[in-house]
Amino acid sequence: MNVIQTHLTLPEGWTKGAVMALISEVAPHIGLRPARLAVLNYIIGRTRASDWTSPHREPVFFGAQDLAAVELGKTSRQLRTDEAALAKLGLIVKRVAANGARYGRAGLGLILTPLIARLEEFIALRDRLRAERRHLRALKDLRSLRLRHIKRCIAALPSSAIKDPEIVKILAIFDKWPRSDALSRLGLERLNAHLKASSDLCSSLDDWLEKRGLSSDQPAENFRPFTQNTREETQTVKTPPAVDNSERHAEIAQSESPSSIPCPAPPALTPENLYRIAGDGLRMMLDASRDQNRPLKERDIIEAAWALLPMLDIHTSVWHEGQSTLGDHGLAFCLLLVDAQRDHPSYPVRNPGGLMRELIRRAKAGRLDFDASVAALQKRRNGVR
Repeated sequence: MNVIQTHLTLPEGWTKGAVMALISEVAPHIGLRPARLAVLNYIIGRTRASDWTSPHREPVFFGAQDLAAVELGKTSRQLRTDEAALAKLGLIVKRVAANGARYGRAGLGLILTPLIARLEEFIALRDRLRAERRHLRALKDLRSLRLRHIKRCIAALPSSAIKDPEIVKILAIFDKWPRSDALSRLGLERLNAHLKASSDLCSSLDDWLEKRGLSSDQPAENFRPFTQNTREETQTVKTPPAVDNSERHAEIAQSESPSSIPCPAPPALTPENLYRIAGDGLRMMLDASRDQNRPLKERDIIEAAWALLPMLDIHTSVWHEGQSTLGDHGLAFCLLLVDAQRDHPSYPVRNPGGLMRELIRRAKAGRLDFDASVAALQKRRNGVR
């Protein structure tokens, strides 16, 4: 009776090319130096693709060592050292004749089945590394928000502030902040500590300004550049409706027919007023992060809006795209409008990212009227139809 030998195979959807990409991504974290990664990719690339998915065959490299050495630009001795290192790392098994020869018919060569056996391990490592990179990126972006905030506050300081001991201390601490391009080298522990310190420093400067009636939370300074009517036409724009996922770049249609009830004037856009008209998502982010013992500040709104981006499946590049036109304040307000539109009774937004991009495009074209949007949103929150 013939026994059919069964070997490990790649999961459905995986190919040897995908394995090469996976190993290349995790290589530095499994002790695989670039030169030996090149050798491993050479070996994998010269195996039959079907051997990675067939339960009856193993992926084996049968190539002659001398020829492989020439093609890799190495000596035979160097290649033997690399193969031994790959075997020690548990990435291949050397199954060769006593004289080192490899024969396809005899199944002698460099066996790559260990890679298949460790695939789940490497996938988990890749996912963890990606998550860490995303987390690091988020922390660096948060530091960038605070850096811009503190620079705005410093720019708002009166000339006499330079003689104030508290300001002198704040500026001295700020001057010691690590450069943005050095944040990755701090490590997560030190970066988190720096972020805590940066938040405290921003709060100290906010408090100093507020005590002297110069708080950047004042409505006149908060969102004025972003709430004026910038439309060239005389027609009033109401709160924009949903943008369907299938029409990402479509124009935002009119959300509601004109109401016979006069539209109330927009409220002063203090952080507390913004909280009252915000959607559930932004409120949740603010409730999770705010200090309940102090009033909301503009930085709280901006940071909560930034943190809400991934929850709405909006890529951070959208925020960067609108930075030159709207700044952090205007972008945070756009995000508030997008989030608030998710519970619109008639036009719930289905594609938050598309709507956010459309708001930015309209702002760049000078056709965005936040005042009307605030008024319409306020009416809806007050139950006015």
